[in-house]
Amino acid sequence: MLRAIALNLSNQIREQRAAARWAALWLIGCALICGSSAFAQSQEQIKAAFLFNFARYVEWPETAFDGPEAPVRICMVRARVFADLVSRSVSGKSVGIRSVAVEDRSNPERSGGCHILYIGDDLGPPGSDAGRGLGGGHVFTVGDREGFAAQGGIANFIRVGNKIRFEINPNAAKRAGLKISSRLLRLAKVVQ
Repeated sequence: MLRAIALNLSNQIREQRAAARWAALWLIGCALICGSSAFAQSQEQIKAAFLFNFARYVEWPETAFDGPEAPVRICMVRARVFADLVSRSVSGKSVGIRSVAVEDRSNPERSGGCHILYIGDDLGPPGSDAGRGLGGGHVFTVGDREGFAAQGGIANFIRVGNKIRFEINPNAAKRAGLKISSRLLRLAKVVQ
C-alpha cells in the first residue's frame, strides 16, 4: 500500500513537472512572438520619424508648394498600414510654418502635389518600369528595399544589424531640384 502511494505521488510530480515545462515553453513562445511584433512595430515608428525628419532637412523650391503656408505632403503609395502610423506620428507637427499632411495614394500615378513620396515595396524605384512616372518634379522619393536609392530613388531605408538606417542618393536629389542638408547627409550612407 505504501508503495502504491509513493508510485502515485511520483507520477503526480512527473505530470506537474511536464505541465510546468510546457507552460514555460508557451510563455517563452509568447514572449518571442510579442517581442518580435514590438520590435517590428518600433522599426516602423523609427521609419515614420525618419520621414518627418527628412522633411525638416530637405529644402524644396518655393514653386513646389501651392502657397507660402501650404503643407508639406508626405504621400504613401501602396503602404496603407504604414500610412496610418506615419499620420499618427506627425499629427500636429510642422516644418517651419508649414503643417505636415500624410496622404494615402493607392494609385501610384497620382503622386502629384507630393513632397515626400514613400513607395511601397511592391513597386520599383522611380526609374524602373513599375515605378515609371513616380516622383516627377520636386519629390523626395523614399523606398524600403535593396537598391532603391542606387536605382534612382533619393532615400532608402536599410537595416544594419537590427537598426534602421538610410541611404541617400544626392545626385537623384539634385535632379529633382532638392537641396539636402549636410547634417542629414552625415547620417546617411551616400550612394550614387
